Amino acid sequence: MQEQYHGHARDRVRARILYPFALVILFVVGAFLVAAYLFENREHEKNLTESAASVERLFRQGLENDSAMMQAALTVIARDDGMKKAFLARDRESLLKLAWPLFDNLRTNNRVSHFYFTDPNRVNFLRVHKPDEYGDTINRITTLRAAEVRVPARGIELGPLGTFTLRAVLPWYEGETLIGFLELGEEIDHITDAVHETMGADLLVLVYEQFLGLKQWETGKEMLGHKNDWPRFGNSVVVGRSMKNIPGELAQTLNQGNHTYKEHIHVIEDGKHLYITFLPLNDISGQEVGDFIVVRDVTGAQVGFQNAMILTASISVLVGSIVFAIFYAILGTVERDYRRQREIELQLSRINTEHQKVIQVEKLSAMGLMVGEIAHQLNNPLVGVVNMAQLAERKIDDPARIRELLYEIGRAGKDCHAFVKRMLEFTKIASFDRKPTDINMLIEETVSLFHQSVSPQQKIVCDLPEISPILGVDPVLIGHALFNLITNAAQVSPPGGTITISLSNVAQLHDPTPGWSLAVADEGPGLSDEVMEKMFTPFFTTRAEGTGLGLPVVQHVAIIHEGRIIATNLGDGGAYFALWLPVTEGSK
Repeated sequence: MQEQYHGHARDRVRARILYPFALVILFVVGAFLVAAYLFENREHEKNLTESAASVERLFRQGLENDSAMMQAALTVIARDDGMKKAFLARDRESLLKLAWPLFDNLRTNNRVSHFYFTDPNRVNFLRVHKPDEYGDTINRITTLRAAEVRVPARGIELGPLGTFTLRAVLPWYEGETLIGFLELGEEIDHITDAVHETMGADLLVLVYEQFLGLKQWETGKEMLGHKNDWPRFGNSVVVGRSMKNIPGELAQTLNQGNHTYKEHIHVIEDGKHLYITFLPLNDISGQEVGDFIVVRDVTGAQVGFQNAMILTASISVLVGSIVFAIFYAILGTVERDYRRQREIELQLSRINTEHQKVIQVEKLSAMGLMVGEIAHQLNNPLVGVVNMAQLAERKIDDPARIRELLYEIGRAGKDCHAFVKRMLEFTKIASFDRKPTDINMLIEETVSLFHQSVSPQQKIVCDLPEISPILGVDPVLIGHALFNLITNAAQVSPPGGTITISLSNVAQLHDPTPGWSLAVADEGPGLSDEVMEKMFTPFFTTRAEGTGLGLPVVQHVAIIHEGRIIATNLGDGGAYFALWLPVTEGSK
């Protein structure tokens, strides 16, 4: 009886402890599952939102790229004297003969579907794509804007044939006189297809029926070969899509017209999980004319999410059960529980210690890389300082030469000091010490420093303009960039090889912005494809003693000067590096 009493007492003690403990475990597991679900769901929604934004940006970028292409084509067309003479002579037949081959080429290669010639009063003179229709006044926003401000206009809008079209309009001049307007347009189906191929999302572009004249709309469909390809839903018409079949629930939502912009609708169609996002579609005037719908198949992600939640729940329940069983078994063994707790604390302490070691190693590694870069940039100038100091000792009886060497030493020291200051701010430069600089003199000083510090025997030929340009640059940074290029050229040049430094005005060759090209050419083996691809990547080097930061520094100097660095191989061997610098305020 006594043993039975003690057994019951022991069970009651266990029950009083284990029942609350079991509830705590269930609460913790439940809270963990809820928190995991909410977190995963939030991340899922965030990814969907970002994906929708990316799709929209890509769609807008496609519109911008195509409109820029059409505007460039219009610029070329505007220079065609034959079409200009036919237009001024109001010879519609001759103008059509001249314009049709160009339109056919643009239609075949660039998907252009509309080509207009319009007079200064916005009265259409010729529709190349539909030559029988002319004489109507063009009142589209793009044409109105081009007529009002006399500059090119482009954007998407509904045309008279009820088609949703990307248009570009260019004022056409004969001398200073406006003679009319040129216009190109294209449908946007290929853009939705391109976005689908790039992002893996399907797109639907719908236009509200109120903006479509039924007769004109049917005419537009027939002209573009879409007789049965523009389904209607409620008060909207699909004018562009990348998916063959529209999900039934989406069709129902479109028919009801009760969707909300920028909210995700989750539908399941034929076992597929689809997320649908509605975005407003505005024309060039800012008027909402329809909907831009993004449809993403997230079946894989959804199944993965569900499997992850099932696995998490199973593991949580299993872990909870194991903890409960262990706690039940060792309830009376306080010492073992204490040892277990101490072991966990020691493990956490070791993990924390190892983590701190890893952080310290990363810091030392980063410091080593920075020290290597500073040594790479300062070693050559400092060697020059030492050489000039030794030369000064041997020229003790020549005060003039000593003063010259001391000046060079002082200048090199100042350059090194200024470069160290720049290196300290290298990753956060927002401004720099831009001042008017004589570029010819800067080149000569850099070459002199190279001869003093690196290779006095290296043959360097300078092809400089007679009148030196004065550019607004940071002379220290440009000098170091040039020094790096000369050093690289010397390292690959054969014995007796020549390095050529040239300075030329290339405003008319590469960029409409006025600028100067500071180029360094060598007679080495040239640049391989691998080097071409990776040479501006930080820490990439082909030399064991190199740091891989010389050319990235040159590129960074070019960028902060709003310029660029160009690298190529010469036809007769050797590499060619050109640092292009724009003419800015303070330049001459």
